[in-house]
Amino acid sequence: MKHSLIKVGMITTSILLSCGITKNVQAATNQPDQYEVKVYADSHKVVKDNRHIKHSVLEALGSSDEDEDFNVQYLDDSNRTNYQNNVTYRLRKSEDDNDHELQYKKRYPISNHDVSRAIQQAKSEGYNGDEYEVEFGENKETLSVTKEAKENLNLEKDTMPNAQDSLKILKAHAEKPYSETLNKMNQPSLIGPVHFERHKGNIDGNKVKIENWDIKNQNIVEISAKVNNEEDAKRVQSAIVKKLDQLGIHEKKDQLKTNLIFDNY
Repeated sequence: MKHSLIKVGMITTSILLSCGITKNVQAATNQPDQYEVKVYADSHKVVKDNRHIKHSVLEALGSSDEDEDFNVQYLDDSNRTNYQNNVTYRLRKSEDDNDHELQYKKRYPISNHDVSRAIQQAKSEGYNGDEYEVEFGENKETLSVTKEAKENLNLEKDTMPNAQDSLKILKAHAEKPYSETLNKMNQPSLIGPVHFERHKGNIDGNKVKIENWDIKNQNIVEISAKVNNEEDAKRVQSAIVKKLDQLGIHEKKDQLKTNLIFDNY
C-alpha cells in the first residue's frame, strides 16, 4: 500500500512538473493562447431584405433561426488617436447577459506567419494581455492582445452608456498601458452602437459562430471558430471554405469589421 502511494505521488508530481515545463516553454517561445479562424459569406446572397440570414443558409451551416442579439460600441477621442495606433476600447452588451463586457485590445500585424515575433513586440511595449490570440483570416493574420472585464451598469435591456460614462467605466477597470491613454482622453467620442446577431452552427463536426453585423447600409456575415493551434486553424478554415464554396456563398475577401465600423460612424 505504501509503495502504491509513493508511486501515485511520483506520477502526480511528474504530471505537475510536466505541465509547468510545458507552460514555461510556451512562455519562453512566445506561443499564442489560441487562434480564431475567420471566413466570410457573401451578404448579398445570404441576407434577406429584413437583414436576417436566410433560414436555408443557417440550416446548411448546422444552425437555426434562433440567435443572440448584441450591441457594440467603441470609444476614442475625436481624432481616433487610439484606433490609428491599433488600440481599441469596446463595450458590448448581450441580450442574454445583465453585464456589459469591456474589452481593451491592441493589434499587431503578423508577417510571414511569425507569431512569436509579434508577441515579443507586444510584450516589449508593455501589452501583456489575458490572452494572445491570432485572428486567422484567409488573406492575413493579426495578433490580438486582449484584456477584458465585466460590469453591471443597471441599464435597461440593450441600452449602452453615453461617452462620458463609457470613459469612466473603462478607466475603472483599465491597467497599464491602456490606463495611460484613457487618462489623456478628455473629450471622448462614441463609435456606434452597432447591432449584430449570433447563431451557433456546426460544419463537419466543428462548432462555429455565425455572426451577421449591421454596419450602416451593409451587412457583414462572418463564420468563425476558436482552436488551439495553427494546424487546427488551417484544418477548420479549410472545412468552412469548402462548405461555403459548395453553397456558392463564399466571400473570399476578408471583411475588417472594426475598420468598417470606424469608417462609417
